Amino acid sequence: MLEKTFTEKTYTLEILYHVGTYENSIHFIFDHASKTCAIIDPAWEADLFIQRIIDKGYTLTDIWLTHWHGDHMNAADEIADKTGAKITVGVNETPYLQVEHSVTTVNDGEIVTLGNTQAKIINTPGHTAGGICYLLDGHIIVGDTLFVYGAGHCSLPGGNVREFYHSMQKLKLVNDDVMLHCGHDYGCKIDTTMSDQKAGNAYLLLDNEEDFVKYVDGMSQGLVAYPTQALTLKEIQHML
Repeated sequence: MLEKTFTEKTYTLEILYHVGTYENSIHFIFDHASKTCAIIDPAWEADLFIQRIIDKGYTLTDIWLTHWHGDHMNAADEIADKTGAKITVGVNETPYLQVEHSVTTVNDGEIVTLGNTQAKIINTPGHTAGGICYLLDGHIIVGDTLFVYGAGHCSLPGGNVREFYHSMQKLKLVNDDVMLHCGHDYGCKIDTTMSDQKAGNAYLLLDNEEDFVKYVDGMSQGLVAYPTQALTLKEIQHML
């Protein structure tokens, strides 16, 4: 299990990589002032996560979900049972989300707060109907909406390729120097910025909706190889 830590002005972001059956990336936000913690997309190892937070002298108060898929939330109920943490999810994801606890819903542009730390919600449907990203100071946590030089599929209930295209246009607006953190380590490297992805991620480079749909549909049909490294627009168009 690989770990990385990023210390910012109001918070520390810690990430555990390759957790569980699908090798998820689990993100912890530790707010310095309040000594509270939010965990993003907890799955597989509830007790491990809880003990990790306690050992650092923090209190887990929040569970932030990016989307409903089981490998991103199958520990949410257990953690909420054991800690009383509040579960937050995108408002359009609730028809698909299967948790026993009540949830707090958020919508595009809203701010979620953890002590002195804030995260802006960006609605990014496509991989799921109500997927969201959490934009913090210097970092964005995107779940499966985007990977390093790739992105999530649109094949499960609520997925929509055309909505995904428009979500990509929104992510292009995120500042270049913001670090991107994904739900899985599926690319050729872990550390990346939005600038890197804007320059080499096919999902962000394609600026024509029909080409985007053709590319994503071609991938799901096995006609286009899934990218694991940077591509140029010319290389992408050659695949179409």
